[in-house]
Order: sequence, then C-alpha cells, then structure tokens
Amino acid sequence: MKILSPTEISELEFQTMNRQNVSSRELMERAARVIFQKIQQWVGECSCHFTLFCGPGNNGGDGLTLAWMLQSTGHTIDVFLVDHDRYSEENQYRQNILKNNGTCIDQLKLDEKINIRNGSIIIDALFGQGLKRPLNENWSNFIQQINNLSNSIISIDVPSGLSAHHSNNLKVLTVHATHTFCISFPTLNVLLPENAKSSGNISIIDIGLDKLAWETFETTFYYTCRENVTMIPQVLNKFSHKGTFGHALVVGGSYGSIGAMTLSCRAAQRTGCGIVTTYVPKCGYDILQSTCPEALVQTDNSMNVIHHFKFNPNDYDAIGLGMGLGQQANQTDAFFNFMSSLDRENLRPKFLFDADAINILAKLPELHDLLPPLSILTPHPKELKRLIGDWSNDLEKLKIASNWCTKYRQIMVIKGAHTAVLLPDGNIHFNSTGNPGMATAGSGDVLSGIITSLLAQRYPSAEAAILGVFIHGLAGDLAAIQSHPRSLIASDISEHISEAWKQIAPHQQNMF
Repeated sequence: MKILSPTEISELEFQTMNRQNVSSRELMERAARVIFQKIQQWVGECSCHFTLFCGPGNNGGDGLTLAWMLQSTGHTIDVFLVDHDRYSEENQYRQNILKNNGTCIDQLKLDEKINIRNGSIIIDALFGQGLKRPLNENWSNFIQQINNLSNSIISIDVPSGLSAHHSNNLKVLTVHATHTFCISFPTLNVLLPENAKSSGNISIIDIGLDKLAWETFETTFYYTCRENVTMIPQVLNKFSHKGTFGHALVVGGSYGSIGAMTLSCRAAQRTGCGIVTTYVPKCGYDILQSTCPEALVQTDNSMNVIHHFKFNPNDYDAIGLGMGLGQQANQTDAFFNFMSSLDRENLRPKFLFDADAINILAKLPELHDLLPPLSILTPHPKELKRLIGDWSNDLEKLKIASNWCTKYRQIMVIKGAHTAVLLPDGNIHFNSTGNPGMATAGSGDVLSGIITSLLAQRYPSAEAAILGVFIHGLAGDLAAIQSHPRSLIASDISEHISEAWKQIAPHQQNMF
C-alpha cells in the first residue's frame, strides 16, 4: 500500500469523484459509514454514549455525519462544534441535517472545563491531515483536558494537531488517541515512534478510492499489509527435497548468550529452510544439540567466545551473523578478519547482520565498504544510532539511514512498532503487524532467524526482509491471542510462525 502526502490524497479523492461519478458529499458519507461499521464491530450490540468534537472543515464534516449515524442506530451523543467564521460546504450541510433532526450542537469553548460522561467514547474530528501548522496556545487547555481523561479516544484521519506535512516535536499540541482510523492510507507521521502517544493503534479505513488513479502516484513510502505479501510465498513442489529449500548458517553466541542462537535457529527452521547449521563456541554445543535436534552444530576452537570464523561461506545459501556474539577484542578481530577475507566477486550466500555484528560495524567504519551488496542489517534504535550517528527527529533518522543504504547498497530493517525496511533504491516499507508484547528479549533473534531462512530459500533480499518482518509481526499477533501480550516471550513468536504461514499462504496447506 502506498503512503501518499495530503496533497496527493486530495488529488486522488478528486480523481475518484470524477471516475466513479460520486460527489464529495457521497464520498464523505462513504467514509463515515465505514468508520461507523468499524465502531459497531468494536462495541458490539451495546448502546453506548459518544462525545464528538468536530472542527470547521471536512474532518469535522466526517464527525457530524458519523454523529447522525450513531444517533440513528440507538446510541446517545453529545456534539461539540468549533466556533468558526467559515465552515466548509459539507460541514454546513451536516450541521443542518443534525439540527433538523432535533440534535443539539454545542459550541466548543476552549477556555472552559469540559464535562464528559464516564465511559463516553470520544470522537476526535477536529482537524485532519490538511492541518499545515501547529495548533496555537488557545488549544492548550482543551487538549490537555482531553488527554488527561481515561475515556477511549478515536481520532478520524489523524489525531488532531498532528501534522501530516512535516515532523512534529514533542512540544506540539496533539490529541493522544487510543485509536486512529486512517482514511484510505496511513499518513507517514502516524507510523513514526516519536508520535506513538498521539497515534495509538491505527486502522486503515478503505473507502473505495479509485485503484487505477492510485497506481499513477509515485512515492517512496509504503505500508505492508496482508494483501501485499500473499503473492510473495513460493509454491511448494511435490518433488522437493531439503536442498531445494536451502541451507542457512546461523553464527554467534557466547558464554551466557547461547539462547540467542537457539531462538534464531528454531525460527529459521520453522520458517521453512531445508537445513540449518549453527556455528557457536564450544560452550554452546550441548545446548544446541539438545534444544534444536534438527540442526547441525559446528563449533569454534575456543570454549566461551568465537575467536575465528572457520567455515567456508560458499557452503551455504544464507548466513545470519551476530546474535549473542559479543564485541570484545577477540570477537571484533574475528569479525574483521572474516569480512576482510570475503571474496565478494565469487560469494554465494546472502548475508544478514544483527546485534553485535552491527555494533562491531559501528566501531569499524572501514568495513562498511566490504559488506556484500544487498546484505540485510537489523538494528534496534540504539544499534542504529551507533552505526549512522544521531538524529533530531524520526524523519531525519529515516533520511540518514536511507542515504546510508543507498551509499553502501544495503537493506536495513529498523526494528520497532511499524518496523521499517529501507531499500537501497530509497524506498521505505513500514510494517502493519506486531504488538507491544513483542518488545521482549530475544524477539530480534527470532526475526533474524526468519529472514535468514527466507534468504536461504532464495527469496530476493528485499522480499525476504519485507516478508520476514511481516511474518514475525503476524506470529507475534497470533501469540498474543493465546497469551496476554504482557506474558509474551520470544519463543512464543517462533511457535506461531506456522500459523502465520497458514494466513499468508492458506492455499498451500492442502495442496497435496
């Protein structure tokens, strides 16, 4: 799914009205109807109370339309409208419908204390993605009151005050939504970590904008949904053998951190590669043999840490390196010597670098030019900062990291909510799966195993990164259904990779 700018979305809506012969009024009703249906799914058969705050533009018009639908189906509502000297045409039309229906529309007074019923669901329809400048201080009292409430808050389009046009700093006044219903597309800013408090959980509301027109827009930002990945999985062949699905080598581990290798190994196996070999210090031999009996185990000559990478890279289809490795002098020297010895012209495997491999790369910038092209790096935020330097906001972070990927022809997976996959052509893909329960030790090791397995199965590197991130998040979501997110551990994610495959490639379950 493409992520478009507010200007592009307005143009797409205009083209949709022309191509589908619908008016802006009908398009607004379509949006409100889909939001209404989403709310109904959420509240079920209960009759609820809603407090709607509506602005003077079409975002407010969406809220007023929704108010009429909620009231018509038995919910009770309170409607507050910003006092303004000019309302949009559609907004005025919706005001008249509500007034003719006997609904009281109260003036929103920003300087007064607001009284909202306990349990009332707040609908934030004040300002949409068209807002081009920060809200002024007149809004401070009102927004602080809203954010201090325990009520659920649903923002339509974007949380009011959050700009879709530029980066937002922490001092900008924004509504802190519990849930944001993004109409047709997420805006870039609702996906960025710095805006997490404002965006809450997001849902994409499909209002049927014209797909042919949508295809004509160019962008470098994408949002990976299920329909984007269901065509990626390779077809299983009846006469396949273990060599068909590739040989993955997972390298890392040190005394006290062999668990990282166990997690990566299991995830690689569950993701479907034919053979997984692990390379660990001797202290990891018994652990890997007992916890991953299907895997082959090679060991370094040293007991507690890896001193040398004594294996032939070209014996494998993919190599994932760095999980639990450590970054003391011995590991750093071993990694440096290994990278310096690679014959990049005749190199067979694809590479993934994680954890301490990235930390060592950050300490040794001279190795960046030695990375095999289209390797995949999977840093968490602190590892990323060590690698590329500091940034002032998330948009700058993406720009610096994207430039790094282009310069060195690498792929980067920046882990977190809406994990971002940065490609060397400048395109950035944000992920739609995953949940806060996955913020647990070892989750990244599972992701590394998943992607390394896909690389071994000979998926193109970009597809392996995008599909691997999606599978990882989906497996975490499925695990969170069975266990409370607070109780989620990394091995739970691995145990649900099979269920994730069933949802992504259901047609392959019973094909034999």
